Amino acid sequence: MDKKTNRFIRIMNKAKEHSYAVGAVNIFNYISACAAMDAAEEIGRDIIIQTSTGTVREFGAGRLFAMINLLREGRNIDVALHLDHCTDKELGKECVLAGWDAIMMDFSAKPLAENIRDTKEMRMFAHEHNVAIEGEVGVICGVEEDIASAVAVGAGYEETMKFIKESGVDAIAPAIGTAHGVYTGEPVLNFDLVEQLGKEKTPIVIHGGSGLSAKTFRRLIKLGGRKINISTLVKQAYLDTVHELVLSGEKLSPISFDNRVYTAVKEEIKKHLLVFGQLKEEF
Repeated sequence: MDKKTNRFIRIMNKAKEHSYAVGAVNIFNYISACAAMDAAEEIGRDIIIQTSTGTVREFGAGRLFAMINLLREGRNIDVALHLDHCTDKELGKECVLAGWDAIMMDFSAKPLAENIRDTKEMRMFAHEHNVAIEGEVGVICGVEEDIASAVAVGAGYEETMKFIKESGVDAIAPAIGTAHGVYTGEPVLNFDLVEQLGKEKTPIVIHGGSGLSAKTFRRLIKLGGRKINISTLVKQAYLDTVHELVLSGEKLSPISFDNRVYTAVKEEIKKHLLVFGQLKEEF
């Protein structure tokens, strides 16, 4: 793989070099994609646009790539396209061939040896097409479309390093106690593991970012978190605004309606990107 030309690798290396985190925003339509890229461009930070497997299946890999690729043209920031939490090898390969910059293959529910084997298989395919790959160790609880776990299975340092070395992933998502969806209380996070892995070469990915406090984000970034995923808060901002506008009875044209939703989503994303993009010395 040519790491100099791969957008995902370029963005992650820059974040690691300057000790900040890149926001990885799950989008689900044109409005959310525009809002995420515009929010990032307004504050001058690179961004990773993530698509779930459900979004890919809904739009089709080719059409979805074409939309994202058109929206990122001519921007003064780097924008990478990433597939989130994919357990389907064929869908992962479809996105690789369609032009994604990176894919996350999630075989974390399998025993470690099988997780390593399947992730390595997909890494070899992805790298042949100049596409980066993210992997996961341990099980992150909560619900992320077709991936659901009621119980988190934490990852250890030795186990995680074994996975990284043998699978050859370009980014690692260890289970540190975060969760997908809405938190019902303050999560207990394994900051020690983040600190240990933060000293290693492979960038750390924090899943389940929606709902964490700015203080927690800053601590994770200071210890080495270099990519933070947000999904639930984007969907909530979108749906809550739609709900409010419909119930308000305000007479809006379709374009005005969409613009109000876009603005609400953009501001919510921007608020988080400003925290993620802080340099470590600014904390």
